[in-house]
Amino acid sequence: MKMESTRTLLIRPFIHCNESLSGFLYRVSKMNNYRFSYLINFMNLSIYKAQNNEIQFETLQQLADLILIKSDSITEKNGYNLQRFFGSELYLKIIMKNKMKYCPICIQENYYYHTEWCFMPIHLCIKHNVLLIDKCPECGHKINLGAFTNRRCEICSFNYENTVSGDVIDNLIFIESQQQLTINLWKKECYVIPNCNFEQYVRLAYYSLHLLIGAVDYTAMTTEKLTFFYNRSMGEKSGYKLANAFANVYWMYLDFPKHFYIVLDNFLSRNKGKHRYERLKAFEIIFDNQDFSWVQEAYNAYFIKQVDEGNVRKDFSVFKRNPNLLADRRKVRREEVRQNTGIAYEKLHELDDNHELQIEMKYIHGQQRYLVEKTTLDVYLKNRQCLISKKEVGLIIGVTPDSVQNIVNAGYITPIRVANSPKVLFQIDEVNKLMQDCLGKYTEEISPSMIKFHNVLSKYAKCAFTILEIVALTYSGHLRPYRGSENQTLAENYYDEVQIKTCLEMLKRKRQYEKGLFFNDVMKKLKIGEKRLWRILREQEIDADFTLVMKDGRKRYYFKEETVNKISRCAKLLEGLS
Repeated sequence: MKMESTRTLLIRPFIHCNESLSGFLYRVSKMNNYRFSYLINFMNLSIYKAQNNEIQFETLQQLADLILIKSDSITEKNGYNLQRFFGSELYLKIIMKNKMKYCPICIQENYYYHTEWCFMPIHLCIKHNVLLIDKCPECGHKINLGAFTNRRCEICSFNYENTVSGDVIDNLIFIESQQQLTINLWKKECYVIPNCNFEQYVRLAYYSLHLLIGAVDYTAMTTEKLTFFYNRSMGEKSGYKLANAFANVYWMYLDFPKHFYIVLDNFLSRNKGKHRYERLKAFEIIFDNQDFSWVQEAYNAYFIKQVDEGNVRKDFSVFKRNPNLLADRRKVRREEVRQNTGIAYEKLHELDDNHELQIEMKYIHGQQRYLVEKTTLDVYLKNRQCLISKKEVGLIIGVTPDSVQNIVNAGYITPIRVANSPKVLFQIDEVNKLMQDCLGKYTEEISPSMIKFHNVLSKYAKCAFTILEIVALTYSGHLRPYRGSENQTLAENYYDEVQIKTCLEMLKRKRQYEKGLFFNDVMKKLKIGEKRLWRILREQEIDADFTLVMKDGRKRYYFKEETVNKISRCAKLLEGLS
């Protein structure tokens, strides 16, 4: 039968609002007694495009002219331009190619091919709550549009109108999942689940399937483990399995993040090694899209908790993707602490015993794991960074370690022992404060009458003018040092000699009050010689009130006022007797 380009079809049926364009083309050709290939050749369509709704505007206009309808009456619900409507990536994932499925009750009510039946994740008629049929009920052969239009299986001639529908589905999660998919199929802005419209939800679902491979059926639709990927040897593309997988995805995000965490727990328990890494990596691709930041936040929080509990390591995939997440964990593995800080295990447990650290021991997979509380570790490391040795204190102040010890003994800086360590450390802030308090005022010109720090010590060593006296007199304001260098150590200080001599007199009076007069001062005060004074002390058995033994073995004797008065009375008495 020949068709002219200007003719219309003799029989021009109306297209149903949800009828697939491909199904309509088959129906039109059959009603007009044309071979399907003849009609699509006339419209310059390939068999592939004709069977899969891939019809361009020019072809659509040609079809409209043939059946005398307005082209704008055909919409996405008829399958027109689905690729543009959903986008190429999503379109390829969800559209069935070269085969179809149907509702056995719907075709008894009105026999035509519904557009929503071409979507892989949709496998339930939400009008009748029965599963769609995607194989010949008699021989199991796949159904194509030609056979469906002829209403008979091309292998066994089974009449599809005689299909007995299965039991009505009563699984609420499965039904609700399929309802949300079907109802929101054409509504771009309506949400299937909170935060996700149809396009976003389907995209999220396909990535989430990587977490569900081999999982239990959380919807209890089946007792079998979930299998839905078909790109395996002898694998089979099953709309029912995919629809059930989508129902599990729906359940996973329905009570978010509670159900999401249940899925992740189960995922970690059944996946090890390569499978765990590859499947998580495949799921995490979804985080490249900012629309799913809410999922990423829950996902990150979950694995921060897992690393805190010692179930995963710091080199886990999520932390490789975003190393900054490790800053939010609360616990650190003991071996990681040793690796990063150099602190031995024995020392870590010693710190734990002394409450410097908090270490928790857990059994994970039959093995002992030690987890260090990160807060206590951070505090310890911060404090340790602030602690320096006696040698370092000497370098900052500009004196020898022995002099540092004298400063410590005098109480100007406080010694610290970490745990039971024999090594004494000091707070760097305390040392720096001492340094700043005693540091000379910077000046470009130093007066010739000024004496440098170490020269003061050597020149007045015989007067017991030590670093301690310099520090004390600087704090009291009796000494006002200067420095001509930018270096900030006491060794760079200069002191006025007049101030030093004044301080020496003051120290002398103070010592006399506290310890007494020197031996020579007693001689001068009583105006007696050294031999006579020694003879009086021996004969009258008078002891010095204080004896200072110097480093070279020499001794210095101090006599308080009462003792001096006693010596004076004895001297006068001996003088009278003579």
